[in-house]
Amino acid sequence: MIQGQLTALGVQSTPIPTLPPELPAQVVSAAPVVSAAPAVTAAPEAAGPALLALPAPLVIGLAVLLAVLALGVLILVIRNMKLSKQLRPAQEPEAPSEITQIRIGKLHAQGAREYQQDCFAVSDPALIRSHGLLAIVADGMGGLEDGDKVSMATVETILSAFPYLPQEEPERQLLDLTRQAVQKVNHMLGDEGLRKSGSTLAMGLLKDQSFSFLSMGDSHIYLLRDGALLLLNREHIFRNELMLRAVNGELSLQEVYADERGSGLVSFVGMGTVKYIDMPSEPVAVRPGDKLILMSDGIYNALEAEELCAALEGDAEEAAGRLNELIAAKGYVNQDNYTGIILQCLGEAPASEQKEA
Repeated sequence: MIQGQLTALGVQSTPIPTLPPELPAQVVSAAPVVSAAPAVTAAPEAAGPALLALPAPLVIGLAVLLAVLALGVLILVIRNMKLSKQLRPAQEPEAPSEITQIRIGKLHAQGAREYQQDCFAVSDPALIRSHGLLAIVADGMGGLEDGDKVSMATVETILSAFPYLPQEEPERQLLDLTRQAVQKVNHMLGDEGLRKSGSTLAMGLLKDQSFSFLSMGDSHIYLLRDGALLLLNREHIFRNELMLRAVNGELSLQEVYADERGSGLVSFVGMGTVKYIDMPSEPVAVRPGDKLILMSDGIYNALEAEELCAALEGDAEEAAGRLNELIAAKGYVNQDNYTGIILQCLGEAPASEQKEA
């Protein structure tokens, strides 16, 4: 009836198709899912034009910046490699070789005194392998009688006893040698002669890459290493006792340094019962290039520390000659007798130096 009414009005209509009865109902609802697929694939296509929209100058600037940064990193890497090569020799030095040779320099001269009161000796080099090398300096006290006899008896006793010492620690050997020297001198002087004569004592034993020493009085023992001069032992003089009294409030510092007795010896061979000796707590490790120097006060009182240090450089015998020349050039009218022994420690040259030679 509806179709008839439309036809009467002059309107053409198309019949509404109907689904065939054999198609399942779910096919109708599947159509919207298939039509949505183009919307999903359209999103990546829209992202592409956004990157291409960056201004060309900006893209070029970023590229230049990245290139500069990469170049900077490369330069830093190259510089670090060069620096590492430069520092490697200092960080990995060749181990110093052992001492294979000892050169000896000696100086012994009479100053303005009427006679020589110093005495010195070095043990037989043939004993180095079995006993080591022993050096002795004894300075007879000029203010007392027969200082030359005491210094000579001290050195002779020690030198003659050294080859027969039992093989034990160097400290025990030096103590034994000192004991024998003190007993010898005390017996020689007798009870009435004690403290009327005397001598200092400085001796050092170089053995098995180490140096042990014992001293009494004011003779000095030095180590010269890498251009630095180090005093190893302590003086036994009255000023040190005055300093202790000043620390305890018994004296003023002005009184300490004004006392003319300050340089007087308070421990020496010939005083009877010895008051002080000086020894290291353990041997001093030595290496090639080191020099060990024993000397009487006639040397270090005549020269400044800088002069001593400079003169001791180089070969031991040449150094002894330079010291002698320097003291003579001073021309002191009251120059004391002076004695010195220089022990120069030498070793094999490093492998790199041997190849260059």
